[in-house]
Formats: sequence, structure tokens, C-alpha cells
Amino acid sequence: MKNEKNNIFIFNFSFFVFAHKINIFSYKEGQKIFVEGYFSDGKPCKNSEIIVFDEKNNKIIEGKTDEQGFFSFNIPETSKIKIVLISDIGHKVESEMKLQEKLIERKTIRENERIEEKQIQQNIDEEKIREIIEKEINKILKEIEKERQRVKIHEIISAFGYILGIFGIILYLRNQNKK
Repeated sequence: MKNEKNNIFIFNFSFFVFAHKINIFSYKEGQKIFVEGYFSDGKPCKNSEIIVFDEKNNKIIEGKTDEQGFFSFNIPETSKIKIVLISDIGHKVESEMKLQEKLIERKTIRENERIEEKQIQQNIDEEKIREIIEKEINKILKEIEKERQRVKIHEIISAFGYILGIFGIILYLRNQNKK
């Protein structure tokens, strides 16, 4: 009977821990980096701490997510960042992002783009279209990532079935030993 209680406790505890797993999704858009923190059930990580480190592991940015679990900041002068999210209940998750160009290279690219824009007189604002496409792609990627990390009910039922099966084997072996 004691083992039954232990098994039930372990199952309930593991479900609770897994249900409160946090996820992080980050992406670049324009000159900013956007971060979204959410639990495995899709709820946002509100007022959670965000810490950003550079490639040398120096802390460069700190902040908190808003009520929707979002945080954003300007792209820093570094080639790689590590984003750490610590939820208000103490769970922690990390994500790394490579920044393809440093600030000097970005300035050069922006200057070249301005020259090209002046030379090419088009009716369609290509930069605006690029931003819209980038934004929509990021939305789709975010939804795919959320769905991939969401706990599926059949996984929970399967885990419970495995636990019951193992428990049944233990009871069977106990009864065989008593005989």
C-alpha cells in the first residue's frame, strides 16, 4: 500500500513539473530582438526575469516580460547572445541566438541600402514588405514551436498507463513471492 501511494505521488508530481515547463521563443525583427516566454500549456510567463549575455558570458541586458510574456530589446553589439528566462515560480530556460553581423557591419549595410533606395525609385516600399513577411514568418514559427512543445493528452495518458502497468507487474511479482 505504501508503494501505491509513492507511485501515485510520483505520477502527480511529475505531471505538475512537466505541466509547468517553460519555453522561450526569440527572433529578430528589424533592429530589435523579441522574446516570448510561455508555459507548456501556452500561458504566458508574466513578469518573468530576462537576462541577456554576450558571447563572453557578460551580462548585457536585464528586464522583465510583460503581461503577455513578451520582452524586446535593441540588437546588441555582439556576434552571439544567450537569453535566460526565469519565471516567477523559479523555472529557468535558456536560448542562444547568433547575430550574423556586428554593429559596424549593420551600419555599412544600412548606408548601402539607403544609397540603393535613392537610386531605385519604386512605388512599393521593399523594406516594409520585407518586415511584413519577416513578421508573418516569425508568427508561424512561433506557433509551430508552441505546438511542438505543448504537452499532448495522449502522452499523459500513455505515461499513466505505463505507471499502472509497472505497478501491476510489481503486485503480480509480490503475489508470486508470497505463494
